Amino acid sequence: MDFILSIVGKIIDYSVGPIGEQFGYLVLYKSSIATLEEKFQKIVDKNEAVQQSVIGARRNQEVVASEVKTWLTSVEKKIEEIQKFLEVDVKANTKCLNGWCPDLKLRYSLGKKAQKNTRAIVKLLDEEGGKYDRVYNPAPPREVRSSSTDQWFKDFESRKSTVQNVLNDLKNEDIDMIALWGMGGIGKTEMAKEIERRVKSENLFHKVAFATVSQSPSLTKIQDELVDSLDTRLQAEFLHRRANELYSILTENKNENVLVILDDVWEPLNLEDIGVYHAAKEKSCKILLTTRNKESCNGMRIQPKIFPVELLSEEEAWNLFKELAGDCINSSDLISMAKEVAKECARLPLAIVIVGRLLSNKSDKNEWKAALQQLKMSRPLDINGLHSKVYSSIELSYNYLKSDEAKSCFLLCCLYPEDHDVPIEHLVRYGVAKRFSKGLDTVEETRVYVHAIVKNLRRLYLLLNSYKVECIKMHDVVRDVAISIASKEENGFMVKLDKGLQDWPPTDRSYDSYTAISLLLEEMKGHPTELKCPKLQLLQLSCLNHSKTFPDNFFNGMKELEMLSMKKGCFSSTSLPLSIKILKNLRMLNLQSCRLGDVSAIGTLGNLEILGFPNSEIEELPLEIGKLSRLKLLDMRGCDSLKRIAAGVLSGLSRLEELYVGGFKNWGYTTTMEGNGEVTNNNASLAELIHYSSQLVVLEISVPSILCLPKDLHFSHSDFRFHIEIGGISYARGVERYLFENTLGLKMEDASDLEEHQTIRSLLKKAVVLQLDIAKNSKHIRFEKEQKGIGLPRHIGIYNSTDSVEITLTKQDQKENVSETENQTKMLSLFPHNLVESLENLQQLLAVRCDSLEVIFELEGLNAEESNIFNNLTKLELRYLPKLLHIWKKGPREIKGFNYLRRLEVWTCNSLKCLFTPSIAKLLVKLERIAVSHCNEMEEILAKEPGDEENRDVIAFPLVKKETSMPPYNTSSRKRYLRFLIFSISWSAVLVLFTRYYSEHPLWLVDIAETL
Repeated sequence: MDFILSIVGKIIDYSVGPIGEQFGYLVLYKSSIATLEEKFQKIVDKNEAVQQSVIGARRNQEVVASEVKTWLTSVEKKIEEIQKFLEVDVKANTKCLNGWCPDLKLRYSLGKKAQKNTRAIVKLLDEEGGKYDRVYNPAPPREVRSSSTDQWFKDFESRKSTVQNVLNDLKNEDIDMIALWGMGGIGKTEMAKEIERRVKSENLFHKVAFATVSQSPSLTKIQDELVDSLDTRLQAEFLHRRANELYSILTENKNENVLVILDDVWEPLNLEDIGVYHAAKEKSCKILLTTRNKESCNGMRIQPKIFPVELLSEEEAWNLFKELAGDCINSSDLISMAKEVAKECARLPLAIVIVGRLLSNKSDKNEWKAALQQLKMSRPLDINGLHSKVYSSIELSYNYLKSDEAKSCFLLCCLYPEDHDVPIEHLVRYGVAKRFSKGLDTVEETRVYVHAIVKNLRRLYLLLNSYKVECIKMHDVVRDVAISIASKEENGFMVKLDKGLQDWPPTDRSYDSYTAISLLLEEMKGHPTELKCPKLQLLQLSCLNHSKTFPDNFFNGMKELEMLSMKKGCFSSTSLPLSIKILKNLRMLNLQSCRLGDVSAIGTLGNLEILGFPNSEIEELPLEIGKLSRLKLLDMRGCDSLKRIAAGVLSGLSRLEELYVGGFKNWGYTTTMEGNGEVTNNNASLAELIHYSSQLVVLEISVPSILCLPKDLHFSHSDFRFHIEIGGISYARGVERYLFENTLGLKMEDASDLEEHQTIRSLLKKAVVLQLDIAKNSKHIRFEKEQKGIGLPRHIGIYNSTDSVEITLTKQDQKENVSETENQTKMLSLFPHNLVESLENLQQLLAVRCDSLEVIFELEGLNAEESNIFNNLTKLELRYLPKLLHIWKKGPREIKGFNYLRRLEVWTCNSLKCLFTPSIAKLLVKLERIAVSHCNEMEEILAKEPGDEENRDVIAFPLVKKETSMPPYNTSSRKRYLRFLIFSISWSAVLVLFTRYYSEHPLWLVDIAETL
């Protein structure tokens, strides 16, 4: 049969049009399958390579580019689909007489699918994801963030023995799991963190992974937190596959062990479902958990050794209280009363910290007396595992808050699940809707006020810092008390978030009294057809699954509603319920991660000031939205499905202050092209912002071309912040950051159009972060320097330049070309000597694929005694610079600068022969990481200074810790490769580098940490 088909196949060559194509699916079946299998293997290999690059980028704390994430998602879905096709469908074709009598109808179908899948793979390989040399964007400028708890844990004498005994048992091969047990507020988490610190300082484990379990644990969240601690991620979607993957991560290196810390365990955990059970039994990890409930340890497959965490001694409690309260209690008037207040804290660390900070440096005896009375008179509710004195101390601190706005912020934080990272920006938007302080006119003013409130709440230990940027957390004990306070009738809160509710919750009192409701539901069902909540001001609903029903009249009974937040699967259809039009008092509407269709009904909500659709599936922002004349903030972040913003929407938002639409690219434009007149598409144009651009405070946009950005936008507000990407360049995409620094990304073939573009020139003046991907005429990128260091960016990235890379500095109308130095041959320098002293604020520099670049820092001509250059530069990354000859060129030996450079990475710079000279190396005292890879021509890491016969200087890099592998790209090359050995000559961690030459050896660095 196959022989006959092969003959018939010749006929296909002479067939034309659709008939030949359809016939080809049948006749060329075998070759189609073979081609698919070949392409399938290519896409599998490419997917694996990109995945490994992503993991490496994450470990280096870089931000993976959003287009890479999108490509990986598409590829993984296609791989799964084709794998099933090849393993199931194709094999079915052999069922009839081992292929002698094949099913022709099936062959036709399979041939067609094979060719379709082949085309899909080719397209994926041709897309950007298939050719990534670099899968990440630079991490955004990092905020200095403390851990989620303050360091009030002291080296208490009464707890030293417990900590030491735990450390000893962690070394015991016979013990797989240890539990710290004690009541809420006694300091279990702090003790676990102290043990973590000791484990790291004493090198008892190679790695530590930390996760918070909470009262309603999510196993996937626990897994994510553990792998995040290990600087990697899980690829699988289903729980059991994720568990297997985590097990593999924990056991991949038999010579390394991991300490897994599980904090705040309430009930027995299925360690196998998480992925840590078998790893613990195989001695690849040990588990440390904390719990209020001793019984929770009994139901686990591993029985832990339990250490009770006891109360502080009276002396320790008093000493801690004195330290927090300050010197004021040393007066004779206060000392005795202070001791009584401290006694009311019942030797519980959390209570002592909260009351001590509340009364810190208060010298008024009446304040102390009032606090003591409240602590004694408090009638706390019974909360499982919580001492009544802890409740009393938190309630006292709440009552002492000076403003209603501070109390509101505190109670708003309990509307989120336990251990949730609460975005401060959410509190800001609630604050706008709740009219925090009548004197605050703008969103930005409210933002400043809310951040000040949060800072004070953190000082009082009512809120905690979070590891997540621009977020805060609540201690689980504080949250329990906050919910108790919020649930009192005078506050009227209903908070049901600990587990996804199957039905709308029953209540022991009428809904008439509720002012705020926050619910987490499996899906919207069993709810009242018409909920009567005449006093309700805030409603926050989140559904784990898409709802099947949502009545149109749901909002009829809540006409006073001011704030509405709906998340995930709340709506049963893509249309909003009709009763949303009744909410005439609504000032804040947040529809997050929802599937949305027609949202035109929102245009009737005339009092709306805050409108957000973050991460929602929405295709169009209709013209009706332009009727919201009071709107101050529009947030469309993460709306990747958005195809259209109707023309006229933006011009109607006359009071708009903040616009976030970074993911939308289909902007309308108006320009003259080749004399053909006006050209426009039917989408909104940024020209609509012109008449109120001076009032804009925040603008986050992404435009496909500079043609979409009008030349006469005047962003003159004194607090104006922006994140603008032009031409498809992306910087730190996907980071949920609202307090971003001024960021400008430019990608274009020719920068000559920028000469007269006043909008771009004004943005360049204010840019702190600058990303340039310009092929030609980069000389038109000009920085206007007002005074030393001002008007110049702190973070610069330069990509893909085939032309001379030029940076031009303008001062007092005098143009100074600082990008090229002319000798007998042209030397293309990024920073010649007459610019380096002007860039004193530069913090990060990235140069990628600049084909003509030969020198980064041209230092010849500097005055060594007067110059102190680039002292804020912390990271230097150079990639794919084929003509780069020097990083630092011809500097004076006594040069000063580069004192804070921490990371130096050089990749695929095939003309570079040395890394630095001794005079430069001596400056790099803060260097923590050196990475050199695929630099084929490199012969020396440390070059001799001109005129020196032999360099005998001692070069110290005391902070370098990272192991860096530097293999040559072409090992068959006969170049000499340097192997340089690093020796520790004393316990003081001074390192001496000796350089030696070897033939045919790869370039490498020894892990310095192992030599200490």
